[in-house]
Amino acid sequence: MDRTKGPLTVLFAALCWTLLVGMGRVPGPEVPLPDVDFRATIIDSQDIATECRNVSWDGQTFFSGLRGKGAVSIPFEKVRKVEFVGEGGEGLADFQVTLKSGEVIGVSLEAHKKLTGTTSFGSYRIDAIHIKEIVFR
Repeated sequence: MDRTKGPLTVLFAALCWTLLVGMGRVPGPEVPLPDVDFRATIIDSQDIATECRNVSWDGQTFFSGLRGKGAVSIPFEKVRKVEFVGEGGEGLADFQVTLKSGEVIGVSLEAHKKLTGTTSFGSYRIDAIHIKEIVFR
């Protein structure tokens, strides 16, 4: 029995090490850093305003969603404000996007896509469904 004890211990240790290493990194506080530092004030569904830098939408610097049956992409450079107007069907949230030109566009965004950014106190993430308003600076 002593002859099998050594190899079993080594095998058990190797298995434990493989499981621990194979688990990868725990998700950290990092948020994607876009090429351009877009800044915005995000107001959530509880009326809490948060000032953010390096704002991105699911890692991108444009909103992608639906307008009717068509897909649209709206670059942050063109956006002044985004306002929640209601829950859409099928996992969507409806928003009104006000462009810097003054044009207003209705867009449905995926409810669980995330807006991310950095704040003076750390990283920030929020699902679309919990956003009341985004005002770009």
